[in-house]
Amino acid sequence: MKPLFFVHIPKTAGTSFRHGAERAFGFDKIVYDYGQDASQTSVLTRECMYGESPDPWRLYRRSLDNQAMMLAGHVTAAKYVPLCGVDRAVTFVREPLQRAASEYSHFQRIHQYKGSFRDFMKIPLMLDRQSSIFKGVDVEAIGMVGLTERYSESLELINARFGIDIAQREDNRGKPQVGELHDIAPEDEQEFRKLNPLDLALYERCRKLFESRIQLYRDNLPFAHARLTQFDAERVGGWAWWEGGADTPVDVEVWVNDEHRDTVSATQLRPSMARLKLPRGGYVGFQLKVNLSAGDRVQCRVAETGQWFPPGPRRVAVASN
Repeated sequence: MKPLFFVHIPKTAGTSFRHGAERAFGFDKIVYDYGQDASQTSVLTRECMYGESPDPWRLYRRSLDNQAMMLAGHVTAAKYVPLCGVDRAVTFVREPLQRAASEYSHFQRIHQYKGSFRDFMKIPLMLDRQSSIFKGVDVEAIGMVGLTERYSESLELINARFGIDIAQREDNRGKPQVGELHDIAPEDEQEFRKLNPLDLALYERCRKLFESRIQLYRDNLPFAHARLTQFDAERVGGWAWWEGGADTPVDVEVWVNDEHRDTVSATQLRPSMARLKLPRGGYVGFQLKVNLSAGDRVQCRVAETGQWFPPGPRRVAVASN
């Protein structure tokens, strides 16, 4: 079985998750990549990724030989998704302002950072910190995106999805409890929101995705990884596949202005997404020819379950002159 790929975003309860995974799988069954100089980075990762000739495939094959259950670290989603597959990827995201405040507190405690929170948030690495980690990988495609603020429910979904049993822990905390709020000056909050529009949008996207997923789980209905990627005057298109990679294609209803326009099956090849190792060999796309006008509202729905995507309608843009 392919190992899970845990994308550990700093200060999102990831340390609690990986320590829980160590107890569930065994420390020797997890391969860590926290960077060349990090003490947590596994010997195998140093050998394969931080020598003269980095070789991700060798790392993956050696991990399989060692029956590793998880590959994890402070890395971008794109780094190991081509090996493990996007359906095996797991991560947590957190409300951006609180996450940044927690990382600032961590830098003060661990690295003796002396600057102000305003100074810290302007460090280039800290700008849109979470969204930069997902560059090139849509969050809708990732096997499971949990929320730090709803850690228990997220862990329940992860365990159910992958048939594992990771217990809840709370480690590396800057606050007494996971999710407890940091006090932030209003002027700092205002500045943060100006500097991090992508992270704010990403979190809202993930929050709505989580709400949809947890409701389907409670209703004992399957979740579909799905995204609307094209909606204009002539075409509506996107991609969809079932959680767990079932071979059955997803039937997608296309709705325009709250009316069901047509139903199509997601069976078209998406070669641009091949590096994600998609289910169904990449034959997960759909497209419908339409005749729409500027301002029309477009939304899709999974026919079998009623799962809407995106969560709210999108409007067809006005054509530029």
